[in-house]
Amino acid sequence: MNTALALGLIVGVVAFSYASSVGLRGKALHPDFYGRDAPDRVKTSSHLRAAANRLFAICGIVAAILLLAPLVWLFSDLHHHRTAWELAGLAAYVFVVVVIGRYPFEKIKTL
Repeated sequence: MNTALALGLIVGVVAFSYASSVGLRGKALHPDFYGRDAPDRVKTSSHLRAAANRLFAICGIVAAILLLAPLVWLFSDLHHHRTAWELAGLAAYVFVVVVIGRYPFEKIKTL
């Protein structure tokens, strides 16, 4: 059970790290990455495009770092059976982290 949770968290860290690397490279609004749903005014304005890339980079880095804490918690005692309350707390924490990682997609629509 713990290894499955750890694997899921590792996948999340990799996914958010990839999103932040796309933002750091300045390609967040490229159609091959995340730019299909972005408004045209954001794609054409260099100031808004830079803000969108910065937003992807920051939120991706924050979400990836926040997912490292549960990994440390899981690996600190890998053979310990987690209670239902611990798993519910982990699910709520991961939900908040995913909301943080999803924030740039919604914010770009209002830039």
